[in-house]
Amino acid sequence: MRILVEKIPTVPGNHSFTVREFKLPVFDAPLHVHPECELTYIVQGQGRRVVGDSVELYSAGDLVLIGPNVPHCWYSDQLPEPAPLSHSIVVQFVPSFLGASFFDLPEMGALNQLLESASRGLCLTPPVQAAVAGRMTQLLTAGGAARIVLLLDILDQIAGLRSHRYLASAGFTATRHPTDSARINRVFQYVFDHFQQNVSLSEAAAIANMNPPAFCYYFKKRTRRSFSEFVNEIRIGHACKLLMNSDKTVAEICYESGFNNIAYFNRRFQQSQQVSPTAYRKRLINREPV
Repeated sequence: MRILVEKIPTVPGNHSFTVREFKLPVFDAPLHVHPECELTYIVQGQGRRVVGDSVELYSAGDLVLIGPNVPHCWYSDQLPEPAPLSHSIVVQFVPSFLGASFFDLPEMGALNQLLESASRGLCLTPPVQAAVAGRMTQLLTAGGAARIVLLLDILDQIAGLRSHRYLASAGFTATRHPTDSARINRVFQYVFDHFQQNVSLSEAAAIANMNPPAFCYYFKKRTRRSFSEFVNEIRIGHACKLLMNSDKTVAEICYESGFNNIAYFNRRFQQSQQVSPTAYRKRLINREPV
């Protein structure tokens, strides 16, 4: 069983926070929680990001700030060989790493508010990514007091630009229950592994050790969407990527994304993206916002 409550490793030199660089074939850590805040910058890679009850596509440049005990993970797409490396820089720190009341100082008001907002997970937009990316790389080699100053500067940049959007829904509450996290992780993994084929509600319920009615209630309460809505979100997200990165026909993309009816696929895509699959691709070709 993979660890779902992560214990952040102690850094040699007794540093007050950790900075780690990951270069892997794929990101495959399970959904997990830890008491540290986390700032993750994706240097290279693509796939699906789960933060609380949010499931979205990510790609290079993705920058996310997550508060303590918020379930999260990055699942890399399984790309044909040779696949590009999945590369990230991850900073983790407890909110009190500079002292229990440091962020309560008047000068730290904006940073304190930022860390409180991170309880829902914050996706930081391109202006912030551009301002922070270089500093994230510098953190890998910084030492001494400069290391702390650099992290504070990064957080100050993020707070000052105020260019972010929430990931988890307003009603989401960070979990502190490993058993619940393990159960939902198994269901997520089942869907991610099988969305291009038949996804069975009864099989998902069995994976969660529940009967189907209880599972439907549990899943909707936990993710704020029905199980079928979640499966469709994953399939539509995959279809968007294929429309963007391939020249396959809409029909081919429909079936490759796990749908078995083109009319239903078109209807679901329209509901999700507010445009048809054909119009979505046309906007990409014309470099219009989607």
